Amino acid sequence: MEEFSRKKLVEECETMFLKRILIRFSKVYDDPELRRKISVALDKGFPKNAKGDLHIHTNWSDGTYPLEFYVRKAEELGYKYLAITDHSLVNKGTVQMDAQKFLKQLKYIEKVQKSTPVKIIKGVEMDINENGELDYSAEIMEKADFILGAVHFDYGKGEEKALELLKILLENEYVKVIAHPLNKVGKDLFGSHLDEIVEIAKRNKKAFEISLVPDRMRESEFLVEKLRDKSVKLSLGTDSHSVKQMELMSVASLWLDRLNANLIANFYDDPLAFLKS
Repeated sequence: MEEFSRKKLVEECETMFLKRILIRFSKVYDDPELRRKISVALDKGFPKNAKGDLHIHTNWSDGTYPLEFYVRKAEELGYKYLAITDHSLVNKGTVQMDAQKFLKQLKYIEKVQKSTPVKIIKGVEMDINENGELDYSAEIMEKADFILGAVHFDYGKGEEKALELLKILLENEYVKVIAHPLNKVGKDLFGSHLDEIVEIAKRNKKAFEISLVPDRMRESEFLVEKLRDKSVKLSLGTDSHSVKQMELMSVASLWLDRLNANLIANFYDDPLAFLKS
């Protein structure tokens, strides 16, 4: 994409969607200093070195639009790649993508890939069950390019159970990034076990997601402060369930001056190679 086109797009984002997001932030967070920081971040616009988004949901699970819509948006944003990470959530409600549906999606992605220069990363947001097993078998997970591991449930057993499941995800050989790491675990428990969690992540070459979802701003702020000096890998994810939400990548500007750019997967031409290293 030509530079002037990208600049025009970003300006439109700032004056439309992102300004409405700022209003939403202001309603959610009764914190004048945080609102000020958010405003400054949105004024900075898109991170210039962001080469792709690593957390996207399409209508194959609970996203709003077909996969192609997100790919076209990625083209508009000048991205090199986009990770499609629909939910597995097998036997956990009406929104799910079992292994057979996932295999069908992989074939569909191969078809769409022929019509776009954007690399479509074949991913999945993988749920972990109460017994510590993931929704897909190893045979199925081997077919994915990229797996986000997520703790969505504590199965009625509280934060300690969620922490146990988080540690299991960190040890799993197929999981590359932990999506929204504080989910169900909470800030207090995560913070009190921080050194252990970071040590497991480093040993297993895992990254933590910095979520750009408005309702997770406090959690992401907490993670940035706790992880900024730990030399641990990070991933920026909009967790988009609609095309417009991909513009939330601008929110990352809130934290970039406190993070080591060399540790952020989205700033690499090949994020998968970085995450494996």
